[in-house]
Amino acid sequence: MKSSSETDLSPDPSASQSPGLPVPESPGPFSEALSATMERIRIKREERIRSAPPCAVCGNIILADEPSHSPDIEEWTLYNATHEKLCFKHFQIEYAKVKLSWRNEHAEKSLIAAGVSEEFSNRSFENYQLTASNKQFFSAVKNWAERPRAFLAILSPYTGIGKTHLSIAALRRFYVDTGRVGKFRKEGPFLLDIRKGYSTYGAFAESDAIESLSKPDFLVYDDLFSSKDPHEGIEFARRIALAIIDEREWQGRITVVTSNVTLSGIAAIDPRISSRLSGGLVLNVQSVDEDFRPKLYKPSNRVQESDKKGGNDE
Repeated sequence: MKSSSETDLSPDPSASQSPGLPVPESPGPFSEALSATMERIRIKREERIRSAPPCAVCGNIILADEPSHSPDIEEWTLYNATHEKLCFKHFQIEYAKVKLSWRNEHAEKSLIAAGVSEEFSNRSFENYQLTASNKQFFSAVKNWAERPRAFLAILSPYTGIGKTHLSIAALRRFYVDTGRVGKFRKEGPFLLDIRKGYSTYGAFAESDAIESLSKPDFLVYDDLFSSKDPHEGIEFARRIALAIIDEREWQGRITVVTSNVTLSGIAAIDPRISSRLSGGLVLNVQSVDEDFRPKLYKPSNRVQESDKKGGNDE
């Protein structure tokens, strides 16, 4: 049994702590195990780097620039299967080439999946028939497709100048560049599908139809205002087109619209549609003779600006 003096001289564990502060706890078994595991991972990684062969392109150790976080899962899986040849930097360069080649090879399938008919699925910028009169028109669409943004409206009262061909070519380019499949719909069959839904249970509802064209990252809406309803005239097409274009502008999604109606004609049907289209690039093709020069403009004051420049654009 301890004496009172021995009790008074015993060290107090809390004596060195400031009043009111908690006593620190010693590391538990879980923390110690976690630290040991992380240390083993670090040592193993260093061993892998030291024993790895050099990159066949740059000569650096192939794991020297290995990312600390997982990149694209498809890319990462393929890299792990081939990492004995290339460092990650040069693997990415080669992988980009492989992806580009694969997408070019499967571009026609992507267009069919987007809604393009098999007959038109081979359309591209490469097989467009260039002439002296359509060269500027072609270049304008191709340059836009390289960095697509907002709206592209291809408008002309003339047929056979390649509006649909170039819009499909732009859709193809989008797939090759991004790997994402867009959407292609001609106005006539699209409106007919909606009309069928009015009388058929479980068919395509109008709201579902509008949503189906509002969500794709890239949409080609071909032949705007080419169809008239026997009962409503152009009103049905106007209502559907406005709903789609308005939602796509709000979401900032890329949209190509082709039509045989010029911008002033669209403004007469619905100025809100022409205003939204004018926020992008409008190619207003005036003629197709040897002196053909498409009227390219991006008016800041929407439709009113076109009236100042050329009066009636028809």
